Amino acid sequence: MTKLAFRRAALLAAASTAFPATAVAQVPELRIQSGGFDIRLTAGVALQGALIDDNQPNNDTSDGELDLFARINAEWTSPGGILIGANIEQSNNDRETETLDTGEIYGFAAGTFGRFEIGRQDGPADVLAFHAPQVGLGQVRGDFSRYAGSQALMSALDTRDSFKLIYLSPPISGLRGGISWSPKAKQNADAVNPRLRTIVKDAVELGLQFQQPVGDWILGVSGGYAFGNADAITTRADLDSWSIGTEARRGPLRLGLAYVDRGDSNRLTPGFNQSEINGGMAWVEDKWGVSFSVAQTDASTQKITLFGLGGFYNLTPNIQLRADIVNFREKRAGDPVEKGTVGLLELQFSI
Repeated sequence: MTKLAFRRAALLAAASTAFPATAVAQVPELRIQSGGFDIRLTAGVALQGALIDDNQPNNDTSDGELDLFARINAEWTSPGGILIGANIEQSNNDRETETLDTGEIYGFAAGTFGRFEIGRQDGPADVLAFHAPQVGLGQVRGDFSRYAGSQALMSALDTRDSFKLIYLSPPISGLRGGISWSPKAKQNADAVNPRLRTIVKDAVELGLQFQQPVGDWILGVSGGYAFGNADAITTRADLDSWSIGTEARRGPLRLGLAYVDRGDSNRLTPGFNQSEINGGMAWVEDKWGVSFSVAQTDASTQKITLFGLGGFYNLTPNIQLRADIVNFREKRAGDPVEKGTVGLLELQFSI
């Protein structure tokens, strides 16, 4: 263990046990409400430690990250009941877990007509998708992949939080749909070698979700589709991915299952044909939550198996403790099997 990693782990352990939760006063909320306006500021710091046990001799056995973030949520309700606002999220690092992802900047207008959004935000193929539940650090699609292993897809490969125009319909008898358009979705766009870039033009996402109460349960199904044209300079395949999912909820219990077809989307070589099945269960209360998820991803040249267990606990309204343990096994054609386990512990302070 490096000295820096040791100091991170020691500080994290000490901070989580130094005082009882009841001894800490709640920090006042940074919020202004006046004349139909509602403006909230949230900021914080998260200290994350990781222990890595894999079969790669050159990998570190411990590591960590310090994440700083800030969010501004501004809303105004018109006399006619239309909600207009903006969300701005920034951080010093990119989080791998979607439950804590930052970097979204968008404006919106919502009412009985539905919701319009414009800016850097996830599209309907993601936000309307049902799949294995996630809490805290994300489990099989989480922060473990900062240190080792590859994430699960969870839902259709999409444009993530690239700039886009989005429309989400209001729920009608349990049915809700959405569509988005992104003029250009980019990843690693500054790479000198254009084949290392991912650039998709005129990307469209479609999402559909249906939920209905059945006895004490709320049951739902979803479908998502994303497509777009790869920039010819990258020599990659076009974006063409879809997923279907289902969810069942009863009180704090959540069950989720999904099938994802990525095909050759954004790949350099044809015939990849990637698909995935993921599923899991979670129990989520106001103060704490725990989730277990699995994912099996198959393609012509690789096979990835993931098992993840994690949760969170609110020590106070301003301090949250999170933990994950994820086991991965990756087999790629012509290469030795990569396998291992990543354990994460994180303490977040926020106002």
